[in-house]
Amino acid sequence: MSMQHDYDKILTRLTVILSRLYQAEQLKPSDLAKEFNVSERTIQRDFKDRLIHFPIYYENKHWKMQKDFKIEKNISIEDAITLDILENLSMNLGDKFHSKTSTILKKLKNRQYSPIFTKLNMEDISSEYESMISFEDAITQKYQIEVKYISRYKEEIIVINPIKIVNFEGLWYLVATDSKNILKSYYIKNITLLNKLDTKFEIPKKVEEILNNAISIWFSEDEPFEVILEIDNYVAKYFKSKPISNTQKIINEDEQKLTISVMATNDMEIIPIVKSWMPFIKVLSPSRIHDCVRDVARKFFLI
Repeated sequence: MSMQHDYDKILTRLTVILSRLYQAEQLKPSDLAKEFNVSERTIQRDFKDRLIHFPIYYENKHWKMQKDFKIEKNISIEDAITLDILENLSMNLGDKFHSKTSTILKKLKNRQYSPIFTKLNMEDISSEYESMISFEDAITQKYQIEVKYISRYKEEIIVINPIKIVNFEGLWYLVATDSKNILKSYYIKNITLLNKLDTKFEIPKKVEEILNNAISIWFSEDEPFEVILEIDNYVAKYFKSKPISNTQKIINEDEQKLTISVMATNDMEIIPIVKSWMPFIKVLSPSRIHDCVRDVARKFFLI
């Protein structure tokens, strides 16, 4: 329910950065920002906060690994755990991704047995490896692409502006704007890349905000609306430890229930979540979502 895709992006980015540093590359934050389509401030945060325990230093506007450093001899417990999590993430992406990252990560640590196990339940996208690389290149260079896409209703050839590769609830999507500049998501396995075009495009300013606040792949560009949920205290701890989205706020809490608000852009961002937690959750507003969930409850639980 939470922002799984954010963790995926960060971990993937850190893996790439570490591997390049280990190979003695000198990395310029502004170049990395363009490559990963994030702000330079985010890249600096990677180095200064997330990679602070590694033997790296900043010189002449580049980040570098200390010369002749052997990570496997000097790695801390915290760093080893971080690398274990990175390796487990790569295992969940499929054999091709794991084989490439595993070789790199084994150089970074000196342990045969990992104490970390993660069950991320992500689909295997090994068969889409080449396409993912092409999509990433088009996103970085901001080039339009022509693709064949198979939706639930039809198969069509379209031209889109690729913006982000995202993961929601274990499934991979390409977020892009269509010919009418409407933000949409396309299931990766249903896309066949035909051509990378010479036409360039600009990324809408609100995309990062929309994705950061998204609850699920059902997000849209529509104006966000508030949803108020009442949660039984029996499961309230899960919503406090793992918020639905970045916009979640606690309105009230007592011994019987937890009341929270969250911003959504599409009814279907909320309805599946409520259905999955029934009967421990109740929609207080808006009324249309309350009525929809009530009808579902009547149908399946004969209420």
